[in-house]
Order: sequence, then structure tokens, then C-alpha cells
Amino acid sequence: MPHTQTGLPMPTLNRRMANGIVWMVLARLIDRGIGIVSTLILARLLVPGDFGLVAMATAVGGVLDLMSAFSFDLALIQNANATRRHYDTVWTFNVIFGLVCGCALLALAGPAAAFYSEPRLAMVMCVLSLSYFVGGFGNVGVVAFRKELNFRQEFNFVLARRVVTFVVTIGAAFVLYSYWALLIGMTVGRIVGVGISYRMNSYRPRLDLSAASELFHFSKWLLVNNVLFFLLHDGCTFIIGRLFGANELGIYAISYEISNLPSTELVAPINRATLPGFSKMQDAAEISLSYLKLLGTISTIILPVGLGIAAVAQPLVLALLGAKWMDAIPLIQLMAIHGAIGATQGNNSTVWMALGKPRNTTLLAGGFLLVLFPALYFLLKAVGIVGAGYAYLLATACTLPYTIVVTKRLLGFSWSAWLTRLWRPAASVALMYAGVQLLDSTLHAAAPLLRLMIDAGAGALLYVLLLLAMWQLAGRPDGAERYLLDKALRR
Repeated sequence: MPHTQTGLPMPTLNRRMANGIVWMVLARLIDRGIGIVSTLILARLLVPGDFGLVAMATAVGGVLDLMSAFSFDLALIQNANATRRHYDTVWTFNVIFGLVCGCALLALAGPAAAFYSEPRLAMVMCVLSLSYFVGGFGNVGVVAFRKELNFRQEFNFVLARRVVTFVVTIGAAFVLYSYWALLIGMTVGRIVGVGISYRMNSYRPRLDLSAASELFHFSKWLLVNNVLFFLLHDGCTFIIGRLFGANELGIYAISYEISNLPSTELVAPINRATLPGFSKMQDAAEISLSYLKLLGTISTIILPVGLGIAAVAQPLVLALLGAKWMDAIPLIQLMAIHGAIGATQGNNSTVWMALGKPRNTTLLAGGFLLVLFPALYFLLKAVGIVGAGYAYLLATACTLPYTIVVTKRLLGFSWSAWLTRLWRPAASVALMYAGVQLLDSTLHAAAPLLRLMIDAGAGALLYVLLLLAMWQLAGRPDGAERYLLDKALRR
């Protein structure tokens, strides 16, 4: 029986990875479930301009975050021989970067307010700097939760921080009815997160930079990756804020958050759990088997969620956000399709990291940006903020072939094995989308909440029936359908 680098049998490691995925997805679902409820409440209490103003400040903070975007936590997880001096060096860097970023936010408050022609932004950035000062002191010992596949502790850590942030933000919103509620929640959440990290892990870091050269050797590509991914996710924020102002930026920010729920709330925690598992496997053949199984499961679950958001965008916005967010509907539809496609392929970068190939992630992000920014330039001017949705969708379509081909070359699986995992959920979700659109066209006279419930329920039922029918016609092969059915029957 093959063993991993830690001496665990492959079945044992796969089981621990599966348990880790359950804990991480559960943590993310609860975390973002609270976050979604928070967003819906805040969308009713605040106006789009409030969200846009805070998005301006966090975008500037994101630029400063790039100074510390070495992802040293991934270096600790990937390095099976990491010692105390590696952990202490990471903590020391985090403290330095936190202090530098906090001071830089204070210095840039005035220039940023002038750039956006938004005087309120200066004070917002001054308050935000506090979270950077404090956040750098977080306990690096919590990285061991993932490294040692102790995902239950990671779950507890994430949940405790989110609950405190939710209570503070919503309470402040009911009292203040302004963007200050968002800032207070962010700052208090960061401070509480630091305290919880020391409460939950006994590791006590010390100032030390002795392992700096070893960490930078692995993380130099991660820095480039993080810079590119920041531009990929937040570069549009600067453009929209500059061209259209806080109100339109707020609409974009909420649209992006809702439409990318499949990738941020489901696939991201899966990748968080699988990276340490993939890193402990001995060779590409072992990773390939786990990767293909995971690809089928992710596609079966994520595609209907992403395309479902696109299909019910209109009743969703009317029922949950209100009429003042109507301009978000077309943007949510386009961004949801982009998010669903990207989510099914998100695990490729995890495989590349586990194999020590972060350069491929850099090339992917660079290629995406080469398509995205020219498209944004032309489309935002041509059709307004909805052009951002078209631009992201175009960039996804252009870079998808590279993503698949690189992973195939590294792992050596066949095209037929890859297509077998994808064709049934892809065909089922396309038919589901068409069915929901047809059904919704007959429900315009109904109340938005009723429309949303009927569309969502009918879409889910139609997808499951179509998927099972196609699986049955294919001879009930071993795959995601059998795995999910077995899990459901056991429970």
C-alpha cells in the first residue's frame, strides 16, 4: 500500500483529506452564511454608496497588502521539515508588514481621497489602518491546524471570528445607518481574530529572521501570484471607482460577492483542505486519482449553484436586496457564469502548488490580466459597469484551455477521464438553466420572493433528475453521483 511522506497509507490520507474538506466547507458555509445574512441586512439598512466607499479604502489597503503577499503560510504547509525558526520568521515578517502597511494607509489617506474625489475616504482609511497595526501580530501557530490536517480546530477558529464580526457590524448598522458600521465591524473582527489565535493555540512566537532566505526561495513566485490575483480581483475596483464613483462601485462590489459565492464559499475551503493532503502524496499518479475524483464532485455541486444564481438573479435582487439594487441584476448574471466556470477549475492551482510549480499559477494570472484589462477599458466605456461582467467572462474563456492542459501534462490523466467527470453535470446544468429561465418568464406577476422560491426549487429538482437520468443512461459508472448518493444514503 502506498504511503505518504508522513508515513500514512493513501486510504488514510484520502479519508483525512475528505474529513478536512467536510470541516472546511462546513466552516465556510457557516462563515459565509452569516456573511450573506449580514450583507442582506446591511443592503437594506445602507445604500450602495456606503459599500462603494469602503470598497475604495479596502482596495488601497489591498495594494499595501501586496508588500506582505508572500503566502508564507503556504510555504510552512508545503515544507514538511518546517521548524520553529521558520514559524518565528513568518510571524516577524507579519508584524513588520502590518506596521508598515498601517503607516502607509495613514500617509495615503489624503492622496486617495483626491484620486477618487471622495473627501470622506481620508477618515475611513485612518480608521482602517488600526486593523493593519493589530492584525500583523496574529499567532502564526494556527497554520499548524491545516498543516497537521486538524481542520476541526480551523473550523472553530473561523467560526468564532465570524460570529463576533457579525454581531458588531449589524449592531453598529442599526445604530449608525452609515458606512461606519462596516468599518467598525472590520476593525473589531481583526482585533478579536488576533486574540482568538492566541487563545486557541499555545504556540508563542518570537522575533526571528533566520529562515528568511529559505522562505523567500519558495514564496517569490507566490508574491508575483498574489500581485497578479490582486489585480485580477480588485483592479476593476480602482477603474470603476474612478470612472463612476462610490454608488456604482457599491453595486459592483455586492454583485461580485453574490455571483462568486461558488468559488469563494465552496471551492476555496476545499482547496484549503486539499493542499496539505496533495503535498503529502508521493507522486503525480496518486494526486491524479484524487484530483479527478474531486473535479467530478466539485463540478456536480458547484455548476448548478453558480448557474442557478445567474438564472434567478432578477427575483433574487428584488426579494433580498430591494429595488435600489436593480442595476446589479445583469452584472450578477454574467459574473455568476464566470464564477461557476472558474470554480470548477480552481483546484488546478492547488495541484500546481502541491507539486512545487507556483510559476504556472503566475502565468495563468498574467494571461488572464492580459485579456481582462483591455476588455475592461473598452467594455466599461461602451456599456457601463455591466461591461465588467463581459470582460471577466471573456478572460475566463480565453485562459481556461491553458489551465486544463497544464494540469493534464503534470498529472498525466487522459482526456476521456477528464471529460467523464464533467459532461453529465455540464449538460444537466445547461438544461436546468434553460428550464428556469422559461419558468421565470411565466411568473412576472408573482411576488419576487415567491418567484425566487419557485425558480430555485424547480431548478434544483430539475437538475437532480436530469443528472440521475444521464448517469443511469451512462450505465451508472463510478463517479461523483455514486459517491454523493452513497454519502446521502449512509446519513
